[in-house]
Amino acid sequence: MDAKNKILVLGRPEINKVELVHSIMAGTNTPCVAGSDASAQIAWHIDTRYYTAQTEFWVDNTEPLSTPHTQLMLSDPAASSIPIDAPTHELHTALSPLVDAIVFAFDPRDSSSFTDVLPWARFAQDYEPSVLLCVAIGDKVSGMDGQKDEWFDWCVQMGWEWVDLTDMDESEYSVGRVRDALVANEWATMVPKTDSKSNSNVDPKPDSNVDPKPDDSNVDIQAEPTIDAPPEQRNEWDRFDKVAGTIDPRRVNELHRSLFTETAQNDMSGLMSQLHTLRDEIAQLDPETARMRAAELALALAKDT
Repeated sequence: MDAKNKILVLGRPEINKVELVHSIMAGTNTPCVAGSDASAQIAWHIDTRYYTAQTEFWVDNTEPLSTPHTQLMLSDPAASSIPIDAPTHELHTALSPLVDAIVFAFDPRDSSSFTDVLPWARFAQDYEPSVLLCVAIGDKVSGMDGQKDEWFDWCVQMGWEWVDLTDMDESEYSVGRVRDALVANEWATMVPKTDSKSNSNVDPKPDSNVDPKPDDSNVDIQAEPTIDAPPEQRNEWDRFDKVAGTIDPRRVNELHRSLFTETAQNDMSGLMSQLHTLRDEIAQLDPETARMRAAELALALAKDT
């Protein structure tokens, strides 16, 4: 039986989901495999400082929902039981042993397309995949802050993470956030590295197609977005340095000790569980506090154990 290591990438046909997948994989050693945007299966080998895992993106299109679904979204956005038809129920049942992450992408310029997420919100209610990401993608549109707030509130109520890629020049969001969420998951195919500390001190064989990365992992927190990065994104490290300069080193040291106790170093699942908990806590904070806590976590992870 196939492992539970599939990542569903869903959205309307006009959303270039294969390009999004390629952006998520950018900076890793996995080659970008061509595929039809309507339906594609793209293997992704995750290789971090602590573990490797074989995963696979499954790309598919969504379709506009019927009026009852749209009315449900408007009347009760956090409904505990979202109605689905028999074919959708059968599809969900077949996918449930395989799928552990969903990336739903939509264009905010077509606000009705957001309701396409509802059947997959029902899937999430029934089968609880570990990673649920709602990704706004497309050109920046002014005057939509109120609508985006409603979508964000829905995501919070339903347990999805909101990632807005339409305003990357003014936002902390990037495709790298999508990648980080997927890399941090405890995949069924995860294979811990036996000596992660010593491995981190050995320079990996350079990849001629990839710029050198810090040896913490293959995750590039300044990931290239689906659309060419704006010049402002080059200042991301400057903004991080500014935030990091205000952090109390004692908090970083305390967090580092809590993550890298002798038990945690020998128990990958325990470490991943702590990181999941911290990520969820940070996601509920206001943006300024969240940036501070994320910087503390980044500095704690970067310290030598």
